[in-house]
Amino acid sequence: MKRYAIFFPQFHQVKVNDDAWGYGFTDWSLVATANAFDYWKRRSPVAGFYDLANANDVAARFEEAAKAGLEGFGIYHYWFEDGPELDAVERYLQRSSVPENFGYFFIWANENWTKRWAGKDTQILKFVSTSPSRDQIRGHVEYLKPYMESKSYTTVSNRPLFVIYRPEFFRDPVHTLEYYREEFEKVGVHPLIGYCLKSASDAEYSLFFDFCYMFEPRLFFNFSGLRKNQFIHSIFRRIIHSVDYSKAEYWSKLAGKILNRGSHSHNFESFLKYFNSQDRKNLTHSLKCPVQNIVISGWNNAPRYRERFTEVQVQNREQFAKMLDMSLADSSYSKKFPLLCNAWNEWSEGAAIEPCCYLGDSLMKSYLDLR
Repeated sequence: MKRYAIFFPQFHQVKVNDDAWGYGFTDWSLVATANAFDYWKRRSPVAGFYDLANANDVAARFEEAAKAGLEGFGIYHYWFEDGPELDAVERYLQRSSVPENFGYFFIWANENWTKRWAGKDTQILKFVSTSPSRDQIRGHVEYLKPYMESKSYTTVSNRPLFVIYRPEFFRDPVHTLEYYREEFEKVGVHPLIGYCLKSASDAEYSLFFDFCYMFEPRLFFNFSGLRKNQFIHSIFRRIIHSVDYSKAEYWSKLAGKILNRGSHSHNFESFLKYFNSQDRKNLTHSLKCPVQNIVISGWNNAPRYRERFTEVQVQNREQFAKMLDMSLADSSYSKKFPLLCNAWNEWSEGAAIEPCCYLGDSLMKSYLDLR
């Protein structure tokens, strides 16, 4: 089974961030502030605060990962009503090759770009359409086509992979998915379209998608508290889909405040217990499409949320091995699809196996050396 990691491309300057947060802002600003004021146990890459608008910096990230033994990236892809954003890595891929035998595929982060982590959920910087038109879908498909036809783009059974992060974001996910398939068909591309399962209620989408990823640690967080109550959750989702977007964001924000009062820290043993639980296994077995895991190397979003942070403490090598063994030994997970680690470099949420100034390369080696 191939081992990939999620790649976070938000480390370069764009006008939207300049206008919203101040000139030159990137996610490095959050990491630097968290380190300076000790909001967390410090993290930052050995490579320094690189600029993904610089082709040499992008090449170095790919080369380092490939040399370590990683076999590819699942790259977050940002597409809004007016087209791509935060796309410096994608522009690099248009004109440059990646290391030999190293692949990539896109994970479309299909949600509005807001000031959520600053407590301003309803202040939207960029929109994703909840009911995209045929023209919008056609434009997106035409953009994706040359990437999917690249020899480096990851395929399964000769079909390129494409993952939609939030199917529930669409007012009619089934028809939206159908329209995407039809437009891909028109341009002669036949992707396997997957989604990220983040709560038990997302199981219904397995009837319509070609595969899914168990998205950790979001699924872990949604297995506790009120989020675990499927009756309440289903009612909430119906309310959200029955009102206009601004009201939906208001109710989402209110629910978030109720569910996230103060910080939440989980030790890794509690995550392992959940990861191997019968409840999680039952959820996996209920899915109607092939499924693969997303494993984690810890999580801490203090750079974004400060005192309202959520954490899964960084595991030791033995705990990492247990998590991998649980996933690799379970026949419920399809070996056709790459195993994903969340993430290679999502530093602003404390999710990175890229070599760290403070932790060294231990997380990277734990993921890649344990076979």
